[in-house]
Amino acid sequence: MKERIAITIGLLSLSLMLIAMAAPVHAGTIGARWVEPAFYGEDPSLDHDVVVGYLENTNWNYSFSWLNSYGYPVNISAVRMYFDWGKNYTYSYSPINQIMPGATQTFTIYNATPPITEAPELWTHYYEVHIDFVNNTVAPYQVIGAYQVAYGYNFAVLSANHLECLLLWNKLDNVNWYYPMSELPAATSTAIYGPTEITKVYILFEKAYMEFQYGEAILEAGVFGEAKTHLTNADTMYGQALDTWDERGTAMEDADLNNTIAQTNMYNAEADATRKTGDAALVNAYGTLLFGLGWVFIGLGAVIYGMKKPKAAPPPT
Repeated sequence: MKERIAITIGLLSLSLMLIAMAAPVHAGTIGARWVEPAFYGEDPSLDHDVVVGYLENTNWNYSFSWLNSYGYPVNISAVRMYFDWGKNYTYSYSPINQIMPGATQTFTIYNATPPITEAPELWTHYYEVHIDFVNNTVAPYQVIGAYQVAYGYNFAVLSANHLECLLLWNKLDNVNWYYPMSELPAATSTAIYGPTEITKVYILFEKAYMEFQYGEAILEAGVFGEAKTHLTNADTMYGQALDTWDERGTAMEDADLNNTIAQTNMYNAEADATRKTGDAALVNAYGTLLFGLGWVFIGLGAVIYGMKKPKAAPPPT
């Protein structure tokens, strides 16, 4: 009886240890990231979802750090990446990769992104990342469990046209096409952003915005070649509008500056002429004053001379 109890306890202990290794709930992923995707952001053709996209026939690359917080070493035989186009991509370790308790290790797995004929670009793809655990570091060994590192639904395979559309769309979608409502010209039906005093700039903005809207609608329908044409036209016209704005706007500013300088010079000249006229008048006033004072002094001299002149003796009587 005692032997049966001892054997039962031993088997239970072994089972608990194997269960713990098969389901490592105490270990965990510290950080994970797709490495240098061709595109990361909103995709209008995929319901405006935020996607991580790789160009077909180039390498996708995924990296993550994993912490062994068990009190015993963990033996890892492989890192696996599964995609919903039906493939498991596996990086196997030989010899077995043993991670000691409390240690963190960074893993990287990569492989070729399939062509869009194998993994269509018209919807996003599901993926899972796993690490496989084995019971020993030397053969023979047995897989005793797996840890799911990450999963997601936002992986996108991109053709060259699809990628170019996304880059153009994200650039143009961030353009401030509109006036604030408080500054909207009353006679304007389409509120394209731009200086209304430069007709060519305004027209180029208008055309660019029309091409952008048309290209965006076609992109949402998933017709990437045609969408690329219209988005490229929008980008070209927008660049021409900016160049024209820079050229003619700068010329207008220079003309305004030159006009201001000319007016300032004119006002300075007028002020200088006024000052000179005032100076001449002042000189004339001083001359008149001095001339008057001269006659006053002459008069005074005559009076004084008359007063001091010796009087003649009276004739004898």
